[in-house]
Amino acid sequence: MDLHEKRVIALTGCAHALTHGYLLIFPAVLLLLQEEFSIGYLKLGVISNIMNLTYGLGALPGGLIYNRLGPKKLFLLCFLGSSIACFLVAISANLIFFTLALALLGALGSVYHPMANALITGKVREYGKAIGIHGAVGNLGLALAPFSAGILGSLLGWRYTYVCFALPGIVLAIWACFVDMSPSTEFQRDSKPIAIRKSSPRDFWIYFSLPLILLYLANMLHGSCSQGAITFLPTFLAKRTSFHFFSLDPVAMGGILSGIVLFLGVFGQYAGGVLAQKPHLERNFLFVSLLVLPSILSLSFATDVLLLMLAPTYFILNFFLQPMNNTLLAQATSLEMRGTAFGIFFFTAFAVGSLASSFSGYVAETFGLRWVYLGLGSSAFLLIWVAFFLLRLKKSRLSMSSPQFT
Repeated sequence: MDLHEKRVIALTGCAHALTHGYLLIFPAVLLLLQEEFSIGYLKLGVISNIMNLTYGLGALPGGLIYNRLGPKKLFLLCFLGSSIACFLVAISANLIFFTLALALLGALGSVYHPMANALITGKVREYGKAIGIHGAVGNLGLALAPFSAGILGSLLGWRYTYVCFALPGIVLAIWACFVDMSPSTEFQRDSKPIAIRKSSPRDFWIYFSLPLILLYLANMLHGSCSQGAITFLPTFLAKRTSFHFFSLDPVAMGGILSGIVLFLGVFGQYAGGVLAQKPHLERNFLFVSLLVLPSILSLSFATDVLLLMLAPTYFILNFFLQPMNNTLLAQATSLEMRGTAFGIFFFTAFAVGSLASSFSGYVAETFGLRWVYLGLGSSAFLLIWVAFFLLRLKKSRLSMSSPQFT
């Protein structure tokens, strides 16, 4: 990788960490919010659903806007806007204003994923590996956000926690002004997969070919598992473990333990990116999907040390899938249509997948926290079938393209 590629990866990696970090403040301070607003798990799950829904809804126009405006203006909108939204959350006077401010935070951050993935795959030659690095650094945000938000929330309260998280967004916006984001000339010369070279990115139906529909479904199911699992992870670990350090309260302990668990997911992101560069990607995607199901189901029956062993196993496998799925989509699209395709891709993951937060809140309030991960196993089960059909479709296309001799 040359210097320009490394700068893009460094910026987008840090940005990825922060954009996920913004969403992870809420789960980390969930117990404080439950106490201040006197609400149950279901309402908290619905609020998280709303935030993640806007995070997904904006991904679709985010891809379209990327194609029209380019990455730099969109990057500035994303992070300067998110910083302002954090301040609005912090000054919320009631639950309605708080929910609306969180919805705004989600909407402003929603443009990030289609923008970043289109930028990386259009700027970096080894983009499978780059997507893995991007995902791994993003997992640092997933880990550090609940860790730091849990401690800050315990010491300063949830409002000051949001204020503290607003500052890095301003720093990233300034940094972005000094990074070249224009597509590399070699990508512009030959960016179209053979299967769609004759199609125009303005043709609506090229975004809904059978391979792309399967990839959208895979990302939706994977997103459902991820969002439902992460929303209640700090609370789940605080309630299902009996560890105590330095007289820390459950908010701080839940944040610290979930931070440790999610940090280990970094290895899954990076390894998934490396595997994305290897042959037989569809087969490997199915294999990892098969391992995800028993790993998430096991969380419902574990406590204490066993839970702290099994939880990282699930998240490592879960995050393994992200760079693999992203690379499959990049391979199936041209550079011209990639921004919009990634917009649809992340819309399915965050907007449709956000329903898992409400579902998990309902399960937690009706049956208890321990059943949340058993319920989310249904998405993992369906993901296996989608991955299987992706592999069958790949084999079918290879057999049709092979020369036939008579």
